[in-house]
Amino acid sequence: MNKPLLAIGISLALSVPLAAQGGPKEDFQEVYAKAQSTHQDAGNFQWTITSDRLKAAKSAADSGDHEKAMAMAKEALKLAEESVAQRKKQKEAWRQVAIGN
Repeated sequence: MNKPLLAIGISLALSVPLAAQGGPKEDFQEVYAKAQSTHQDAGNFQWTITSDRLKAAKSAADSGDHEKAMAMAKEALKLAEESVAQRKKQKEAWRQVAIGN
């Protein structure tokens, strides 16, 4: 097999995943959007601290500190997921009390 052609092929194959990855800004936007969506999914069980973390993440991103923004967005996502879990647990608990079994 032609060694230079093989080397070029391997180089291209290894560089494709790198090209497909987003930068810190794109990664932040993805996590931030998921956190916002999950927070909205919590409905009446939205935690105010989650809103605070989302605002802090947005502020950090606007100032260009994508590392801090990502950390805040991940924390907001975790809090939002916990509030959704609480909503689901309370829905089931209410059903048990109101209906029984």
